[in-house]
Amino acid sequence: MARVNTLLFLVTVALTVVAVIDCLATERSRVRHFPRGAWLTLIALCPVAGAIAWFRAGRAATARIKSSPARTMPVGPDDDPEFLRGLAEAIRKP
Repeated sequence: MARVNTLLFLVTVALTVVAVIDCLATERSRVRHFPRGAWLTLIALCPVAGAIAWFRAGRAATARIKSSPARTMPVGPDDDPEFLRGLAEAIRKP
């Protein structure tokens, strides 16, 4: 039973530390609903509930899917039609 209590304690401490670091590292414009000091107080007083509240409602959601910029050049030689054409010509010539 002592191992379970130790594990729960370590998980709680880790969650709280990560929430505090994330709260401090988040840009001021992305903090929602309360000022940063109020979020830090909530996380410190209610470690599990405060950390979960911070991750769910305290910071603005980030875009998970980033659009790739339009390709202007081929990525590799096998995507370049001119390279493939030159390669085919080089193979045909003895």
